[in-house]
Amino acid sequence: MLYLIAALAALAGGPLLHAGAGNRRGLASLLDGLSRTAIPGLVFLAFVPAAVGEGEWAVVLALVAGFLVPVAAERTSQRATRPTHRLALLAGLSGFVVHAALDGAALATLPPDADPSFPLAVVLHRLPVGVAVWWLVTREMDTRAGIGALAALMLGTMGGYLFGGVLEGTASDSGALTLYQAAVAGSLVHVVVHQHGTASSPADRRWEGWGAVLALALLLAVFVVGVETGGSGPAGFMSRLHVLTAESAPALLLAYVCAGLLSAFLPQRSVRWMEQGGGASQAARGMAIGLPFPICSCGVVPLYRSLIRRGAPPAAAMAFLVATPELGLDAVLLSIPLLGPRVTVLRLVTAALVALLVGWWVGGRLKKAERADEGSRPPGETPSTRERLVAALRTGTGEVVDHTAPWIVLGLGVAALVTPFLESGWLGGLPPVADVFLFALLGFPTYVCAASATPLVAAFLATGLSPGAGIAFLITGPATNISTLGLISSLHGRRAAVAFAAVMVTLAVVAGIAVNTAFGTLPVPSLEALTEDPPGLLQLVSLVLLGGLFLGSVVRRGPRRFVGELREGLGWAH
Repeated sequence: MLYLIAALAALAGGPLLHAGAGNRRGLASLLDGLSRTAIPGLVFLAFVPAAVGEGEWAVVLALVAGFLVPVAAERTSQRATRPTHRLALLAGLSGFVVHAALDGAALATLPPDADPSFPLAVVLHRLPVGVAVWWLVTREMDTRAGIGALAALMLGTMGGYLFGGVLEGTASDSGALTLYQAAVAGSLVHVVVHQHGTASSPADRRWEGWGAVLALALLLAVFVVGVETGGSGPAGFMSRLHVLTAESAPALLLAYVCAGLLSAFLPQRSVRWMEQGGGASQAARGMAIGLPFPICSCGVVPLYRSLIRRGAPPAAAMAFLVATPELGLDAVLLSIPLLGPRVTVLRLVTAALVALLVGWWVGGRLKKAERADEGSRPPGETPSTRERLVAALRTGTGEVVDHTAPWIVLGLGVAALVTPFLESGWLGGLPPVADVFLFALLGFPTYVCAASATPLVAAFLATGLSPGAGIAFLITGPATNISTLGLISSLHGRRAAVAFAAVMVTLAVVAGIAVNTAFGTLPVPSLEALTEDPPGLLQLVSLVLLGGLFLGSVVRRGPRRFVGELREGLGWAH
C-alpha cells in the first residue's frame, strides 16, 4: 500500500514541478528537456528491448506503425497536423493508462518477501512520466485536460491494484494488448518528437540539455534498482550496449581528434586542385579528399552543393559526395575491432572504387556549373600552429561530435538491440546472391552514416550474413538517400539523380558478389565474445570521455537539436 501511495504521489509531481518553475525560464526549459527525453527513453530503453528479447518482432512493427501512421497522415495535409497530434496523444495516453493498471496489478501481487527494488523502480519511473504527460497534454490541450490525464493514470493504477490477480492473468495471455500498447507508444513518441518549443537561445538549450541528462539519469536509476539480470530484455540490452560502446570508444575518440586536425590543416584551395586532369583524375582527387572526413550523408549534401557552386568539376564533387559518407576516419578505426582487418580492407577498397567509378561515369557526364562570385576577402594574419591546434581540438570535440553523435548512438543501439534476434543464424540460410541484392536494396533508403552502420553490419556478419551482403549495405546505406537524390535532381536534373541511384545499387551488388566469389566466408570478430568479455581500463576511460562528449553535445544543443540530426536526415523535419 505504501508503494501504491508513493506511485500516485510521483504522478502528482508533474504539475507541482511545473507550477514551481512558474515563469523562471531556466527551470521551465529544464522540465521541457526532461519531458522530451523521458517518454522516448522509457519506450526505447525498456519497452522495445523487452519485446525484442522475447522474440516479439510484431511488437516492434506495431511500435513503428504507431509512429509512422501519424507522420503519413500529416504529410497528406498540413491542416491535419494538429488533429493528428491530438489523436496520437489520446491514443498514447490510453496506452499509459493500461500500463499504469499493470503497474498497480504488479504492486498488488508482490509476495511478502519480494525484493523491494522492483516496486521502487515503479515509483521512480512515475516521476518523469507525470512530468512528461502534464507537459504534453497542457501544451496540446489545456490545464483541465492535463488534470484529467493524470487522474486517469491514477485511477488506472488503483484499478490495477484492486483487481491485480485478474488483470495480470488476462494481460499475460493477451498478445493483442501488447501490440496495442506498442502502437500507442509509437504514437506518443511521434507527439514528443514533433513537439515544438520555445528554447531558441543558447541558455534555454543548455537548460533543456540538462533536463535531458536528468531524465537519462532517472531512467538509469530505474534500470539499476529494478531491472532483472539476464541476457535478454532491458538488462541484456544495456549490458550489450555498454560493452559495444566501450569497445568502440577509443577508436571514436582518436577519430574525433584526427577530424579536427584535418579541418585545421587541410589546404584551403582544394577546389582548384580538383580541377586538374581529366574526368578519371578529377574523380580520384575528389575521392581522395572525401575519404578521411567523418561526415554523415546529411553533412556532405551542403558541402557537395557548395563545391558545385564554387565551380568544382562534377566528377570530383560526385566522387567526394560518395566517398565522404562512405568512409570517414571514425568508420575505418571503428571497423577494425568490429569487422576485423580483412573486412575493413575490403570495405576501404570497394568504397574507393565505387566513389571513383560513380564520379567518373555519372559526374563526368554532367555540365560544370559557373563559378559563384566569392567576393573579395580582406587580408588577415596567419594563425599560429598553437592556435590551429586549439581550433582543431575545438572542432573535433565540438562540431564533429554534434554532427555524428546521434547517428553513432543510433547505430550502436540498433546493434545491441538486434543481436539476440540474430543469434539464431537465420541470415546464414539466405542464398549468397539473394542476400547481396536484399541488403543493397535495404541500404538504399536507409539514412545512416558509415560509423553508424559499422556496428549494425558487425552484428549481421557475426550471425551468418555473407561478407558481400555486408559490403553492399555499407556502400548503399551511407551514400544513397532521398536528400542526396533530391539535391542531385535540383542541381543536375532528374536523369542525373536516376543515373546516380542506378549506378550506386549496381556497383554495390557487383562488389558484394565479387567479394563472396573471391573470398567466400571471412573471419569476423564475434559479437558474443565482444559482449561477454569485460572492457579493459583503456576502454572504460575512453567510454567515460566519449560519454562526456556526447552528453556535452546534448547540453550544448538541447535534445531537440541533438535528435534533429536524425529527423532532418530522415526527412521528418517540419
